Amino acid sequence: MSLMERYKKIREIGLPLNHKMIESCLDHDILYSSAKLLGILKGDQFVFDSEDETSVLMDFALHEYKLNGRNVAQIYREEVGGQNEVENEILAALPSAYTSLFEIVAISRKTIILKDLLKEEDRFIRLIDIGFSLTGTPGMLTFIRVVPFKDFNMTSGISFLFRGSDKKYLIRRYRRISKKIESDSDSMKRFIAFFKLNRECGEEVVYEQCWK
Repeated sequence: MSLMERYKKIREIGLPLNHKMIESCLDHDILYSSAKLLGILKGDQFVFDSEDETSVLMDFALHEYKLNGRNVAQIYREEVGGQNEVENEILAALPSAYTSLFEIVAISRKTIILKDLLKEEDRFIRLIDIGFSLTGTPGMLTFIRVVPFKDFNMTSGISFLFRGSDKKYLIRRYRRISKKIESDSDSMKRFIAFFKLNRECGEEVVYEQCWK
């Protein structure tokens, strides 16, 4: 199986696997606590600025919110487990997933080269994303969750897009906002801060469906 075929297979299996994790292990308290942390919960109602924010809430609830030191993805892996080889591979990769603000350096053949802007040293990664490779442009900034597999990187599916000209502003504001967030998790602070920044000055995400 080629690298691109593997990517497509993992994407194909990954979406229903997310639904399984949500249905099996994402309880009411985790969902509502996640919404409250993101500022989406008003009283007992979810208030979204866009339809995309429902996916953002689910990503946060699956990967950022922890109950007794474990997130939903870890709970599912330990208590339910994968039903096939691909599901097991995805579940094994998720604990190493991480978020950051990246700058698009280059795009070539469904592959994107990204520079991590929140690391002090220059750090570049190669990401496979068919849809994003069709719509992204060098210089654009994106906040994503990178899921590293042994032979390639992909995203969990959510992304916040920003103008390249806002780079210094975003990093400065991120540091200020994160200091005000009450959490011991730097990852959670980072996600919440960039969610707020996306509402403030994010660009619209355009999705392209192409599997060729």
